[in-house]
Amino acid sequence: MAIAAALALEPSLLIADEPVSMLDVSIRAEILNLLSALARERRIAVVMITHDLSTVAAYADRIAVMYLGRIVEHGPTRAVLANPRHPYAQALLSVVPIPDPSLRRRPVILGGETPDPSRVPAGCRFHPRCPLAFDRCPTVDPPLFDVGPGHEAACLLVEEPAAAAQPERRLVAEQSLEPGLGLDP
Repeated sequence: MAIAAALALEPSLLIADEPVSMLDVSIRAEILNLLSALARERRIAVVMITHDLSTVAAYADRIAVMYLGRIVEHGPTRAVLANPRHPYAQALLSVVPIPDPSLRRRPVILGGETPDPSRVPAGCRFHPRCPLAFDRCPTVDPPLFDVGPGHEAACLLVEEPAAAAQPERRLVAEQSLEPGLGLDP
């Protein structure tokens, strides 16, 4: 009903905030297929806000990962999910279930509490919870750095390859987005 009401004014943009959360799997697929068909047939841009990376992997052309109201990584969905460059994006991907036990990743469990959004930390807003934070993180709010075609990440580690190369600073190994990695709908 909400989708029909939103389409009554023939918009060029539809914002769908968690459109399939709390829905049965079969209904979920129907709604996502409907949104895809609407986007294609009516040439409507759909911005989907979700925490479900499996849905993003299956239905989104581009992804933006946000932390405390700021985009910390964005780009083509496959590129970002195959090689996340921001530690928050890496942590999110590390906890996506993978059905094949031989492909399982070690989950990254973030410490601490999410800061109060009305009092965003100085520097990189993720630094209080980041397992890779170093001396510049509390003082520098990193811009988005180009890390690939159309792919950007706001992390000083992508600016400072020497810091990123230290083994104790690696969060997850580079991974490929292949069928069966737990990112299928």
